[in-house]
Amino acid sequence: MTNTEPLMEMAAAARAAVLDLNRITVVGGSPDPRFELFHAASSLCSQKVRTVLNEKALSYRSNDMRILGSMEPTGLVPAEHYSPAYIRLRLVAARELGRGFVSGYSGRTSVETEGFDPCVVPLLVDHQEGRVVADSQRICCYLDAVDRQPVQLIPDDPASREEVMRQVGIVDRIPNGALLYGFHPDADLRPEALKTSMRTVYHYKVIALERLIADNAGDPELVAAYRAKITKEIGGKQVCHDPEFQRAARRRVSQLLENLELDLGKGSFGCINGHPFSLADVLWGVNLVRINYLGLSSLWEALPGVARYFEVLCKRRSLCEEAIGASIASMPHSRFMDSVASCLAEATA
Repeated sequence: MTNTEPLMEMAAAARAAVLDLNRITVVGGSPDPRFELFHAASSLCSQKVRTVLNEKALSYRSNDMRILGSMEPTGLVPAEHYSPAYIRLRLVAARELGRGFVSGYSGRTSVETEGFDPCVVPLLVDHQEGRVVADSQRICCYLDAVDRQPVQLIPDDPASREEVMRQVGIVDRIPNGALLYGFHPDADLRPEALKTSMRTVYHYKVIALERLIADNAGDPELVAAYRAKITKEIGGKQVCHDPEFQRAARRRVSQLLENLELDLGKGSFGCINGHPFSLADVLWGVNLVRINYLGLSSLWEALPGVARYFEVLCKRRSLCEEAIGASIASMPHSRFMDSVASCLAEATA
């Protein structure tokens, strides 16, 4: 889409889905920012993108969307990012990506391996270029290419670039959805309020999506998008209490952390090894904060390199604000975040 006027109209329509105007703000001071971000404070992938925007000191219009539906006295209130106007905007990005819709559930959210989910955040609009960019990994790379100042997160050196992007790919395939939504049979240390919400989350999602299909029956593209989302959510519901699926997801994360320990030991990447702060540090930092929030920092108790890496990353101002601070403010209280809350206070003092 090269004509910016239709894109501005589509973005405005999607923005109208945010019911609380206090959640529509401009970050960075520019009265008319080039970028517009549709995201959620609690969304892991949104935190990755916001951390990059923070590092790059880029101004943007922030549309903080409500991404969980709720049952109110007036009935079910669907998630804001299910609105037809927002989905239509995401489908602009989908056409550029050229990937089919998601067709199942794996616990991962990588577009590269799972397909395109039409009903998620984040989504970036570049009003200057007339482009819509989906998928957190792709958005982060796109933003880093905008300007190399004040920090360049993807290095030019071929070997360094290859290693940073290898780590980016590893993080992109962590089964974060399984960890957040799944009920582990052995040691489920998620906050009780979060577990309570997750007991009904799939049910409410499917009800909302089925109603949206009925309301938009005359729009085949929207209907196809909602049906793809229903397929994914039904898949998630089927395995959220599956002991073997949940154990396998945790074993996978444990193995990736062990591999991270080895990679940090080799010194081939990482700000703790004297390398410039990179996109790999951003994505690992956000993910380690989430793993800690879920009570799974025990997975690196025997991994001193990862433990030190986490400690150092927690002191990075951008990660403090966009991962630690956002998680504390927007998600149920997790006692495992108490140990890193001081980092937020120090970074923002």
